[in-house]
Amino acid sequence: MSQASQSSQPRATDRGLALLKVVADHGSANPDGIALADAARAVDLSASTALRQLRSLEAAGFASRSADGRYVPGPELLRIARALSTTATLPRLADAALLQLATVTGESAYLAEAADAHHAVYVASRPGSHAVRHVSWLGQRVTRRNSAVGEALAGRVDSRGVAVRLDAVEAGITAVSAPVRGADGKVLAAVSVVGPSFRLHGHALETAVAAVAACAAAVERALGVR
Repeated sequence: MSQASQSSQPRATDRGLALLKVVADHGSANPDGIALADAARAVDLSASTALRQLRSLEAAGFASRSADGRYVPGPELLRIARALSTTATLPRLADAALLQLATVTGESAYLAEAADAHHAVYVASRPGSHAVRHVSWLGQRVTRRNSAVGEALAGRVDSRGVAVRLDAVEAGITAVSAPVRGADGKVLAAVSVVGPSFRLHGHALETAVAAVAACAAAVERALGVR
């Protein structure tokens, strides 16, 4: 590849991103969209160059052209915006339910999201009330393989709607987790309690199972899921 071709690629990408920002910003303020001439002027491009970039954005689903020729955010851009909005507000919406979960069980309560196909990350927590309790893993990545949170994020739960694991991530630790689903039924996150196995067994474990399932349902209600 020639040096000229290499230098032109970032420039074309910059133009596309600049136009995407203009379309997104204008779309949030004006649902009718933005005209080609105005979009081109906003990023200091000729109309023909802006049209080529907008067509590429349209083909990728990041922009859409209305019947009157104005450009609005496309379905893919809207999908990403909705996903980011949901995940950004999820820890805040889950806080009251996590506090209730920690209060009922006395164990540390967590909200986790998928970091990638192999790991989860704890994005919110409420500490347990026992002197001996699981230390906060807020912000920590943990394996999803064979763990309670990993099973919940994958939607693999028992008839009670939870996944229970002993010694999966750490020896002597029992975890109970349940998935939090969106309106489309997809798993968005998982709520969990994590505590020492010498305490989380028998009646205490059954209490935790019911409380975790109730917590997941409460977070879903907070999200507006019926």
